[in-house]
Amino acid sequence: MSGATAKKRAVSSIPEERKSNTTRTRSWQPYIDAALGFRNHWYPVFFGSELKEGDISPGLGEGAVTEIKTLEILGERILFRRVNGKVCAIEDQCLHKGSPFSVKPECFTKETITCWYHGFTYDLRDGRLKTILTDPKSPLIGKVAIKSYPVEERQGVVFVFVGDLDPPPPLEDDVQPGFLDDSLAVFPEGRTVVAKGNWRMAAENGFDPAHTYIHRNSPLVRAFRLPTVFGDTGLSDSRGMKVIDGPGPKGVVLIRGVGNPVWEAEIDGVKLKARFMPGDEGVNNEMVPEVSIWMPGGLKVDPFPAPGILMFEWYVPVDEDHYRYIMTWGRKASSAEEKDRFFDECTTLWKPLVPTTFTNEDEQAREAIHEFYASKGGWYKERLFGPDVVITRWRELASRVNRGIQQRG
Repeated sequence: MSGATAKKRAVSSIPEERKSNTTRTRSWQPYIDAALGFRNHWYPVFFGSELKEGDISPGLGEGAVTEIKTLEILGERILFRRVNGKVCAIEDQCLHKGSPFSVKPECFTKETITCWYHGFTYDLRDGRLKTILTDPKSPLIGKVAIKSYPVEERQGVVFVFVGDLDPPPPLEDDVQPGFLDDSLAVFPEGRTVVAKGNWRMAAENGFDPAHTYIHRNSPLVRAFRLPTVFGDTGLSDSRGMKVIDGPGPKGVVLIRGVGNPVWEAEIDGVKLKARFMPGDEGVNNEMVPEVSIWMPGGLKVDPFPAPGILMFEWYVPVDEDHYRYIMTWGRKASSAEEKDRFFDECTTLWKPLVPTTFTNEDEQAREAIHEFYASKGGWYKERLFGPDVVITRWRELASRVNRGIQQRG
């Protein structure tokens, strides 16, 4: 199927949130329609260390295997299993009567999975029906298949391609620039959680120029004396931000401090200022990061939470009301010893500290505004202000370069 055909089919229906507002449109209307995300893109789903090599059922009726992962991604239930070192992914649903394999997965060989209900047995590598234990001479054998998904495991992260394009585009086009560099040591045991809210609210929060206001008193900010600006104003396409259309990754880059940074404000004579200002004694003046968002929903912060460290986040749609929030860190490393030291630092410091003293505030904000956008017409009621130019550029870019809009099957 061509990319154009797949995209046309993917956008065939209009979400409920838009039907009551058909008299109003936005230049980013496809983005508004993408509550379940964008189809025909690569998405990270978990860290490779979370899925061990698959075991084999000891015999008929003697127990199910345990080494599988079943996740909902863009509204699709996908079963993952590692076979001879490689992660395979298939739809978690038997063709016969729709039974999920994950209820009681049975694998009598390394390469197959058998439905616990009637014995339909499929090849995990391509989804092809290999045999039916209750009807070994069925004419269906070898002629039908369940959906299988392309998978790549890079930098310790497992990515799955959700879509129809065959072959899929390169993974390099759908990850943050630099993430796949050989010289970058990426912590392979980062954090993954399913969070309340829609993936778009999470993505926008991640690089919102004014959202840093919520972090002004974060324990992480206080502990490491990070200069945390209230917000950035005066941003434009030629000042403080860049829109990257490709080739390769496509995204929007925000360069902190290049616009008109707001470090202090006043309410009826009461003056408020950032806890730590650039140039103050003991302030970490190297921490003025470049923040960027990339299709189909990955954040890059350079540097954070310390000089020389890159933070990567992804906001992967689960359903209309939840997203997989994936976080990890990377650093240039010239030796195995340097890499090991960085991984130890992530394990003991950044993995336990960042989610509990900083990004927990982001999760709270995303969940707090979810209802407004999900059921109260927020896409058409929001009143945007100056700093939101970065967000509207992201919405416009995503609407223009996506490869299709995911719809409920």
